[in-house]
Amino acid sequence: MSAEQIAFQVTYASIDSGDGADPTAAAERILRSERVMAALRGFDGDETVVLIPVTEQGDIVALDAEGRLRFDLSSVRLQELFAEAGLNLNLGLDDDALETVDAELDEQFGEAFEQLDDSAASPEDLAGFGMPEGELDEDLFAAEPVSVAEFSHRGPWAARLTAQVLGTEVGYLEAGTWSLYSYRTDEPHMAVSGGRADGPIIEMNVPQHGDAWVEVTSPGGRSAMFWPNSEQHTRPVLDIDAIEVPESAEVYRRMLTEADGTRDELSSLEMADAIDMDAAQRACMPEALGGTVGEGERLRAFVAAFGVPTSLVDAGLDGRGLGRTFAPRGWPRTAGDFLLGGLVETTPLTRRDRPVARFARVLRKHPMLGLSLSTAELTAGVALSRGRSGIGRGVGILLVIDATADIGIWLVRMLRRR
Repeated sequence: MSAEQIAFQVTYASIDSGDGADPTAAAERILRSERVMAALRGFDGDETVVLIPVTEQGDIVALDAEGRLRFDLSSVRLQELFAEAGLNLNLGLDDDALETVDAELDEQFGEAFEQLDDSAASPEDLAGFGMPEGELDEDLFAAEPVSVAEFSHRGPWAARLTAQVLGTEVGYLEAGTWSLYSYRTDEPHMAVSGGRADGPIIEMNVPQHGDAWVEVTSPGGRSAMFWPNSEQHTRPVLDIDAIEVPESAEVYRRMLTEADGTRDELSSLEMADAIDMDAAQRACMPEALGGTVGEGERLRAFVAAFGVPTSLVDAGLDGRGLGRTFAPRGWPRTAGDFLLGGLVETTPLTRRDRPVARFARVLRKHPMLGLSLSTAELTAGVALSRGRSGIGRGVGILLVIDATADIGIWLVRMLRRR
């Protein structure tokens, strides 16, 4: 068996019956009769989605009577078998087929494409080319809100900024060195970060319809997308435990458990031991092959594989028990809130035990002490600004400006505590 034969890729193919009937049972019967190492992914609309291993030469990977790999079934022959059963097997278009389709489209709609490319064409001229006449119903194109839960080591500061940027309320909750930002939005967005110490940022997105997805951004800035539930109901066509050759069974099992490339994507994040690789992959594997059972449980298990506390994951997925809430307040007030929050809110949760952060928290609890220190700084600044040295006067002026701002902040904090 040559290396060229062993090398194959898993193709996501579609099968339809032409009359809208569910072709799943017939498709499974054909694949099982040929002992193709395929898997059924589910019925979507009017077609069945299957995973089929295909070599670079266009041969289907199957098993012989003894359970050994065989490569004598061409993709063309497999399509013929489906056609004989009244089914259409779409394994994807090659370059030649794409060129044929392009030529046919150009012949039929070339004039329409030229008119659409004409920047001078008015909207009225587009009627008849798929654009409806009259006013468009904007509700048809409105995006559905997505429930978002961001897990990271960030403090409250980015929650304030996220609320202002997206114009939505953001719930904030802490558990140990991890925080949760929870909100709903239909706006395109990205997670706000202040540096490596805030990461990783794990953003779980749960839409009203369709599969939830998770975007992970490592501390080094690398990002990857994951759909834990995409392979949830994928099941092998053949009984893996009944395959006589252990090596063939292992190839089949690995093909299905690694078809979505989860482990490769996780490795690309370069987070070493910060990820429980096995737990994350198990959350994305088909349930029929030992994957985590249940849509919500799969999301919980995947996020928890990064070390996020279970209580925080539950709060993010259920949208309950959130502590503080930040609302959009306009940029001037948001800027003022940043100043009032100070070092206590901008310090990453993993660094809150450092001396500077601990001292900032002490001052926050005792504003009179902070006011006294700022007053002393103001006095020193005034004294330096009256000296003979140019450098001393410059430093003194800077101290006066900083102390004046700090005194104003401490006074506001003291008023808000009443």
